[in-house]
Amino acid sequence: MKFFSDMNKLSLIHESGTYGNTSGTEWYVGMIQEHTPTENVNVIPIRYQGSNDRNVDTFVDGNLDYTGTFNFFPQDMRFLGLAIGSTFETTAAGSHVISEVNNNVSSYNIPNQSLSSFTLKDYKISNTTGSNFIRQYGGCLVNSLTLTATQGDIVNCEVGYIAQSSTFSSGANIGISGTLTTRPYMFSDVSLQIPSGTAIDNVTELSLSINNNIEPGHFLTGSRQIKEGLPLNRDYEMTTTMIMDNVNAKTFYDSYFIAGSEFNCLLKMQGTTGSAYIIMSGCKLTDMSIPSPLDSVQENTMTIIPQHISASIHDAVVDYLAW
Repeated sequence: MKFFSDMNKLSLIHESGTYGNTSGTEWYVGMIQEHTPTENVNVIPIRYQGSNDRNVDTFVDGNLDYTGTFNFFPQDMRFLGLAIGSTFETTAAGSHVISEVNNNVSSYNIPNQSLSSFTLKDYKISNTTGSNFIRQYGGCLVNSLTLTATQGDIVNCEVGYIAQSSTFSSGANIGISGTLTTRPYMFSDVSLQIPSGTAIDNVTELSLSINNNIEPGHFLTGSRQIKEGLPLNRDYEMTTTMIMDNVNAKTFYDSYFIAGSEFNCLLKMQGTTGSAYIIMSGCKLTDMSIPSPLDSVQENTMTIIPQHISASIHDAVVDYLAW
């Protein structure tokens, strides 16, 4: 039997105690559109003198590097917490506060590790017993997260991760906990305020990215796998395209871009069953592209670099930490 994509699925398992150690059941990730794992065994070809030919003489196996990306339509903001570092649950069920964590603070579930780790299971299901194709990636850390909203489309979230290990099995298809029935965030739920409190109503597309720049820790441990992932400097960037408007074009160009004034931003997503307020502070407008086309509506594109990001969330998930 051939494998078909309608039988694919991706689940998440919480890790606790030590890096790569799973805890609890498999959880629903979201409305997954695509998962692309990248497995690199880093084969090293060796040539040496005396082999009497021009060919490769032997091979040795190098580091095992596991990375990947997956795209989904977000119904909640749990992965924003995994990307930035800290999620705090308030006394109200379904209310969550997300804030930055640096390398001098341990995650809530694993000591001496600033980012919370998790395990992913990628299923390709067969109708023949014992013939499933299942890969389990342990010790996953969010290396990057990009949230994109485009007019007329569903909001998309892309997560890039680095993992410690990969395990193959052909075992059973396990049920997933925490499946949501709420609709995903839509473009019509999204609004941008620059500065906070001033709504910008001419945006056609925006993209907010978080990059943890995780370095794989391939130490001399007698193993080909990484011992840990090392989060280096954190980078934020928001790009936004808008129809040029005389209400705000001068302020963006003259005050924020040329004069260099810093400002705060608020990215608001107000859905039917959830809301997300992503607060960006200490923002700097580093690039502003204003081409002059022959025929079309005049657009301008801006690149904004925030210094800090936090978020206040309310949605159908009672407790993000229960993951």
